[in-house]
Amino acid sequence: MRKILIVEDELGILDLLTTVLEEEGYAVQGARNGREGLERLKRDRPDLVLCDLMMPQMDGCELFQKMQAEPALSSIPFLLMSAVRSDSRRVQSCGLDVALNKPFDLTTLIRTVSEALGRSVR
Repeated sequence: MRKILIVEDELGILDLLTTVLEEEGYAVQGARNGREGLERLKRDRPDLVLCDLMMPQMDGCELFQKMQAEPALSSIPFLLMSAVRSDSRRVQSCGLDVALNKPFDLTTLIRTVSEALGRSVR
């Protein structure tokens, strides 16, 4: 079973994403901020990270940059989520090309996660 780490500070969004992705057959763990996410990454080595951009303690860009600096974590696919449309420059400055815009269509989310994991969509 593929493991996904969701790093999201809004509990309602974290719960929704967990439910949707578990129904798709993924094992899902959550973290409420970037620091907690980094700890879980190091400990559990998920197959993919789905991360909010704006969070307390460590934002999504910072988490991605810390992952890239560690060889054991740098190959893990990383999907960034943002509710702010004007964050595209911020996303690119992180070294990422794309962010999922909140609110997002759940079908698009599932397809994006599946593609990032190299898995065909049902």
